[in-house]
Amino acid sequence: MGLFGKKKKNVDIDNFPPIGGLMVSKMITEGNKKPMFMYRDKRSRPEDSGWRIFSGLESDKYTDNPENAGIYNPSTLLAIDSSIADILLTGGFGSAFERKSEKSSWYRVTDFRVEDDYMVKHRLTEKWELSINNLFERQKEQNGDLLYTTGDKSLRLAVWNDERSKPEIYNEHRQMISTRDESKGKTLKTFDFSDHQVSRLGYMIKESDENRTYYVIYAFSIIDHQLIQAALYFDYEEDESWAVETWKGIQLIG
Repeated sequence: MGLFGKKKKNVDIDNFPPIGGLMVSKMITEGNKKPMFMYRDKRSRPEDSGWRIFSGLESDKYTDNPENAGIYNPSTLLAIDSSIADILLTGGFGSAFERKSEKSSWYRVTDFRVEDDYMVKHRLTEKWELSINNLFERQKEQNGDLLYTTGDKSLRLAVWNDERSKPEIYNEHRQMISTRDESKGKTLKTFDFSDHQVSRLGYMIKESDENRTYYVIYAFSIIDHQLIQAALYFDYEEDESWAVETWKGIQLIG
């Protein structure tokens, strides 16, 4: 399915959000070609958007020469082809997009891998660790929650201490899920991945903001006297497997 439309007439080029610089093939900026393939690396500095944009006609020899690419403001590329506007704003680190012709819609490429696409482990507390893709940027929010994000996928974590036993905490949350107010979002799925060490249960809904609609899995990982509450956000339905595996990647140390 085509994800993004053709040339957009309502893009405010001069006031486009400051997402950082784009690395672009000079076949586009100087050779009168159109963007046909683009992907987003994990950025190494704030002024780099991570976007790498090509005409699709570059040879390996051409792309290996750094003189054949330049760093440009988004406005420069949008003046050449405004069809990339939505992708620049919504595509996350590690994502890739292509199109078959200058007149066709852009498609998400799911079998392309960037260099930073590999798993790492982060220690969360003395008891918990998280396995997550290295593409995710990590930040601590003002309320103490941890946020991991690529832009189109995000994980928010909060650790809660509780005087009760694992079965008591589990039963409370199971009841909460089964009786939740469906007017705040229809429950699309429920999950229970409990094992002998950790009780895991959660549910998936759709939420919306002023810009888009997205999926959320609210997930609880429970042991005696403690639980980790996670919210896993993703734009594409096929990324449900990412959310579930990331949730399962919240593990007790040892």
